[in-house]
Amino acid sequence: MANTTICGIDFDQFVLDMEAFHGGRAPGIVVGGLMIEAAIMEVAETPDLTVVVETYNCLPDAAQVLTHCTTGNGGLIVYDWGKFALSALDKKTRAGVRTHLVMEAVAARPLIDHWFNPSRYSGNRPAFEVLAHELMAARSELIGMKGITMKQSEKSGQKKKTALCPDCGESYFLKCGSRCSACQGMAYFEYT
Repeated sequence: MANTTICGIDFDQFVLDMEAFHGGRAPGIVVGGLMIEAAIMEVAETPDLTVVVETYNCLPDAAQVLTHCTTGNGGLIVYDWGKFALSALDKKTRAGVRTHLVMEAVAARPLIDHWFNPSRYSGNRPAFEVLAHELMAARSELIGMKGITMKQSEKSGQKKKTALCPDCGESYFLKCGSRCSACQGMAYFEYT
């Protein structure tokens, strides 16, 4: 897509970066890129930037491709709410913006609506190239934004208190209780 950028990155380069990180072309990362671009225009990208996403689908990867915020450094917070929305804020002041898809704009564009609401349509979803062009054309009407203040800091800057689990002997966060989460029956695994 000639002469088009997301967060100052040429769109074709953005697609290559997205494919390398995400493992393929994904319209959700394009939308995430547009959301991040809109948010960063309001909340400058600084070392104190925090990005909060409200779904595990695509948005976390868009944040990690386009900002320094990752789950590992604590700059990216993920809530599994299934909402295509993200916030960018200054972790010191907790002030920022929340972006979301404007559903009226989605519904007004059949290609975008077909991608976002596939159960309403029969047949294959639109091809990435066609959909990406439509997303970029709709960018100004597609992304809604409101100012926010985070209720509480997600990262206090203090080290979390740990202990050794009396059952398995592994280190765990004390906030989980008197035993680690796995030994409380919440393990995602089973030893073989």
